[in-house]
Amino acid sequence: MIKISLFVYDFDGTLVDTFEDIANSVNRTLIEMNLQSLGRETIRQNIGSGVVNLMSRSLSGSGCNNIEAAVSLFQKHYSHHLLDQTKLYPNGREIVEHFSNKNNTILSNKPVVFIEKILKAMNFLSPFDSILGGDSLDEQKPNPKGLQFLMKKYHCPAEKVLMIGDNAIDVETGKRAGVITCGVTYGLGNPNLLRDSKPNFLIDNLSDLKSLFN
Repeated sequence: MIKISLFVYDFDGTLVDTFEDIANSVNRTLIEMNLQSLGRETIRQNIGSGVVNLMSRSLSGSGCNNIEAAVSLFQKHYSHHLLDQTKLYPNGREIVEHFSNKNNTILSNKPVVFIEKILKAMNFLSPFDSILGGDSLDEQKPNPKGLQFLMKKYHCPAEKVLMIGDNAIDVETGKRAGVITCGVTYGLGNPNLLRDSKPNFLIDNLSDLKSLFN
């Protein structure tokens, strides 16, 4: 078993299944802009690199490039609907509590206000020592700046840091910071791209972390 001091979790697709509420908010935005709504699989592929990228990809091919308006409308819709169907993945709460003697943090490209609102509603905010969203710093994943910020904050060397995520972007972020990486296969990320990114570990359920790390 590998000794870890700092657990860094991605949010969407790793700890929390937010897909339906994101997808519905994307389509509400497109419909309000008099554009064609998108299929679920297309939206799934558009998720993972923050709201601006989500909406710029969602506008692609529509003939409209007003990304600013799309982002603003998405945030309006999502803020009202982010808890409609969103739920924790199996063993999410249990695994964070299992490692409660460690530093547990979140590093996401999602705006931090949405992360905190969801966690607060789930009574799951207090277990996390730090939460960094896509608007917390001037860089987003796969830039390792957020991860390096957390490592510095908790005085934690790379070999005792674990980056956990469902997306190849999370693995790339971890590798660029020199930390241990763990991919989860059940999330929103493309599983083939996740495997190709070659994380140090690949798990099907968060409970698997118990047998790998202490």
